[in-house]
Parts: sequence; structure tokens; C-alpha cells
Amino acid sequence: MSLVSNERFRQVRIVKVEDIKLSRPHDARAGWATNNFRSVKADAQLLKLTSSEGHIGIGEICPYGGPNMVSSWISWYSKAILNRSISDAWNFLRPRGTNWAHDGAVAGFDCAIWDLVGQIEGKSVASLLGASEDTKYVDAYASGGVSYDWEKNPEQVIEEVVAYKALGFSTAKIRLGTAWKFSNITPNIFISLMKKLRNEVGDKFNLALDGNARLSLEEAIPVASGINDLGFSWFEDALPLNQIKGFIELQKAAPNLIISGGEQMQSLDQYKPFFESGALQMIHPDAGWMGISEMKVVMEMAATYGVSADPHGWHNGALAIAHAHIMASAPLYGQVEINFSQGPLREGILKNGLNLKAGKLEVPQGPGLGIELADDLEIKFPYIDHDYLSEIVRPLSEESFELRNYNS
Repeated sequence: MSLVSNERFRQVRIVKVEDIKLSRPHDARAGWATNNFRSVKADAQLLKLTSSEGHIGIGEICPYGGPNMVSSWISWYSKAILNRSISDAWNFLRPRGTNWAHDGAVAGFDCAIWDLVGQIEGKSVASLLGASEDTKYVDAYASGGVSYDWEKNPEQVIEEVVAYKALGFSTAKIRLGTAWKFSNITPNIFISLMKKLRNEVGDKFNLALDGNARLSLEEAIPVASGINDLGFSWFEDALPLNQIKGFIELQKAAPNLIISGGEQMQSLDQYKPFFESGALQMIHPDAGWMGISEMKVVMEMAATYGVSADPHGWHNGALAIAHAHIMASAPLYGQVEINFSQGPLREGILKNGLNLKAGKLEVPQGPGLGIELADDLEIKFPYIDHDYLSEIVRPLSEESFELRNYNS
């Protein structure tokens, strides 16, 4: 970014790097599950930078690379970044698209540096990125659909989306439920459930489906065609990313449905074949493992192909706020994903939570990202040192779940 060459940032040094890892265990009967795995805890990883002038920059990291592995990269980069100027530190950082842990660490540094720069300049990150001063809110959608079990309670997903609608959201994204092999689910059975969902929420409510790259092309085509007929807005990650021609086939099968994907990519070059082939009509970049700098570049290049962006946001409140700043300056319209699976951790990391009203997320107007962390986080949410997923090796019908409270 051109800000790197600003002489002011050559005078401000990074004097402290703090790596904050947090967890909250899910209640055994109230956790979420999809496909063939169950989430046993929620994680958050935050990078906190202190400048020589006393500013504090915060970056939330996508923890998919493993928090401990991310920490090893933070420690490694800190050797070179500590006591260097912001400009020099920024020049060290670039996602590679080959190592999730590495790119998560780089993203954390990048987001935190943008926060510092905004504070030094006395401007919001949205303003630094080119947003209009009139942009106070961006559209946001509810993201969930990870609690329904085909063996026991498939219509739970309908109750869940109705609850999101009651909260004021106009758009909700759901998933495919537990592994179809457990219950002999077919595309036709799935579409039958989606018809019930559409009837319940009405024609004006926007619905989206995330396939989590689970389907074969033979399964994805009838699913795409079915939700196209039901007026769904987009079909995300229907296929593994190596099936570029398959995404094009889905567009033919569902001409009124946006075919999207790309949350697994961390660098601009990875998107190139999808832009040039027209395989994706919308992408889902994530500042938590590519950083604000790379995400901005990806979105600008996408726009030259007429491809819009909705950020991937299966994380916590600090990243939702970072994405709000980015989307306030987006070259094409997009929404911020609000994760409803994290429980109290999502907003508990923030002193003032998220300002969500009727499907709108506030873009903080103060300097930087406008993020202030809550006190005593590592006491409230001590890190649990094991994977956040466990494998389901049998149908979930033998388990008992309590109803979730979608207001928390």
C-alpha cells in the first residue's frame, strides 16, 4: 500500500508484540455439528501490537492453521519486526497461499498495523481504504445452519432461520447438515427440506447455501438447480476448488443463482484462474488469513471481472469489525458474515461488543479499527490446547441436544 512510504510511519516503531489465544468449550449438548465432525470449543486468536507512541493495534487471526502453529510464526516474525518502524515491518509481511498458519500470522500483523496507522493518522481504516464519510453501517447476514441432524431434527434449521429473521436479518446462510451418508440423504430429500424452509420464511427473505466443498458435481447440479428455483441468492463452495469446470457447469444449471467460493485462498495469484475462467461470480476472502492489504487488492482485481465479494467470517467480533471497514470501501456491493456458532466468545472479546441492528453492522468511526478488547480475556476464556473439531463416526441420532438461544 502507498501508506508504507509515508515518512511518518518510518518514525514510529513497534515495541511490543502480544499473541493472545482464547477458547470457550461448547456445552456437550449444545455444540454445533455438520458433515462428519462436531465442534467441541470456540477459539479466538488475537495479535496486539504496541507502538513507540503508545498506540495499540489489534488484529484477529483465522485459527484454521492451528493456534500453536500460528504462534510459532508470530514468534518468528517478531524477531525481525520488534523495534523496527511500521514501514519496515509492513514490508516483511505477505501471505503465500501455501501455509494456513503462516498466512494467519501475517494477517494478524497486517490487520494490527492498519489499526495502528489509522490511529496515527486520526482516521478510521474504512476512511484510509477509501470509504465515504457517510458510510456508518454495512449490510450483514446471519451465518449458521450447523446444528441440524438428518437422523433426528432436520427441521431445526427452519426454526433457526426463522429466529435470524426475527432478529432483523434479511439474509441467512446455512449448510448441508450432518453427513448425508449417515442417513441416505439425496439431493431431492435436501431440496424438499429447503422448500419447507422457503415456505416458512417467505419469498422476500434471502437464503444462501454453503456446501463446504462437500458435494460431487453429480450431487451439486440438482442441488443448485433446486435452490435456484426456490430463489436462493448464492451457492457457496459447492465443490472442491480444483473443479473449476464444475463451477461453470453449476452456472449453466442454475442461471439465476450466484455461484461463489474461494474462502480457502489467501493470496491474489490463487484467484487468477477463477477470474479468468469466470468460474466464480462472487468470492469470500478473509482478512483473518490474508490481511486487509491483500484482501483489498483481491477485491479490486475481482471487480475488474465483475466479481463481487462477501468476506468469509466464521470467526469473532474483531474480524467482523475489520471486515466492516473493508466492505465500507468495497468496489462492488457485499455483506459481512456474522458467525452464530461461537457463543459468548464472539462478542466477549470486545469491550463494547458488536453494534448490530436489523441486519446492519456499525463501522466504527474513530481512529483505526475502533476495536477495544475486553479486560481479563485470558482469565475469562483460557486457551484449551486441543483441536476444535472431533470426528463423528456414527449417526447423531444417539445424541441429545438442547435448543440453542440465537440471541446470544
